[in-house]
Amino acid sequence: MRHPTPTQETVFTTKWFSIAAKTPKGGGDPHYVLQTNDFVAMVAVDLKGRLLLVRQFRAAAEQVTLELPSGHVEEGETPEEAARKELLEETGHVADEFELVGKLSPCIGRYQNRAWCYFVRGARPTDDPAHRLEEGVEPVFYGGSVSDLVREEGFLSSLSVSALMLAVAEKRLTV
Repeated sequence: MRHPTPTQETVFTTKWFSIAAKTPKGGGDPHYVLQTNDFVAMVAVDLKGRLLLVRQFRAAAEQVTLELPSGHVEEGETPEEAARKELLEETGHVADEFELVGKLSPCIGRYQNRAWCYFVRGARPTDDPAHRLEEGVEPVFYGGSVSDLVREEGFLSSLSVSALMLAVAEKRLTV
């Protein structure tokens, strides 16, 4: 089924996102779409086989959450460069292997960006003694199963669950 390209007008802009009104050719009510940078999520496993997670307060959820390290792809950055940067900023860890396991739409009905999901093997603390973790983000090592993790209180991010399931589908993790 093919639909004609709608007309588009940006109706609101912040430093973090824009909202576009897409009106169908021929008229009708506009469909509002959130436009923001792509982002990355990392299913990172350390040298002991533990998942590397982060705990932080999320204003939108109004609670402390447990999730995979993640962040925005900044202008001029590749998704893998963003993944390496975010893993270091949020957890103080680096790794040699970053494998793309999938590219998803965070919400296909509302967002135009993509989420790049990486599996990271062999995450280890950085050698840089001057490195400081991102404020408000606490690294957490998780040694339990993926099945248990998705049931953990505060593990609510659909991005985190989706990235984990991609890693399972690619046989990088077991349930």
